[in-house]
Amino acid sequence: MNKIRWSDVRILLICGLLLFLYSFTNKRGNEREVDNIYVVFKESEEHFVTAEEIRNLVKNKFPKISKITRSVLDLNNLEKNVLKNELIRNADVYLTVDNKIIVDIWQKKAIGRVIDGSKNYYLDEFGKSMPLSTNYSDRVPMVQGTVNANNEREIKEILELINKDEFLREDITGIIIEPKGTLMLVSRTNRFDILFGGFEEKEVKLQNYKAFVQYLIREDVEHDIYKYINLKFTKQVVCTK
Repeated sequence: MNKIRWSDVRILLICGLLLFLYSFTNKRGNEREVDNIYVVFKESEEHFVTAEEIRNLVKNKFPKISKITRSVLDLNNLEKNVLKNELIRNADVYLTVDNKIIVDIWQKKAIGRVIDGSKNYYLDEFGKSMPLSTNYSDRVPMVQGTVNANNEREIKEILELINKDEFLREDITGIIIEPKGTLMLVSRTNRFDILFGGFEEKEVKLQNYKAFVQYLIREDVEHDIYKYINLKFTKQVVCTK
């Protein structure tokens, strides 16, 4: 019985000591001041936002970063504050063992830029509006005209087709949405007007345009002889001199 009692006492003492050490270490850790904020940009080399802007979003919660301790940090709240920037798609804020705040940033991706009267904004990869950046201007096709709930999905799909094709990405610089919904394309290298028509069979029309321009280059045909080309008829490209 004595042996059993002493072994129990020893176990309780050891457990108490471990609990004390854990509590002491945890308290010391929570009282340690945060060292600094480090911003890591994921996926993109071009930055719509700067690391300093991200740090400021974090510092808005804690103006004196050197006075922040682990015990007062609310990482979920910090993430929500970072995501207030409309150019950021996602953020992950965490604390390292050596008391550094790391902010991983995923920016939104621009696929086009819309100019509609006084409105000037990007379309993101989901076809939704995102503001312009003062730090970086993305080289994406310009969309002139009204983008709304009725046509945003179709415009997004055309922009995606242009952006994923190396030739079209270099050649097509703009889309004009005319009042009745007819589309015109703008070329970087060709002066002729390009009537795209409606949204139907857009992939075929773009491939027809690509084949036509490559034909002009291959056959060394003077581009300036054409004033107008029509892509509405998917079986042929109609040219007007």
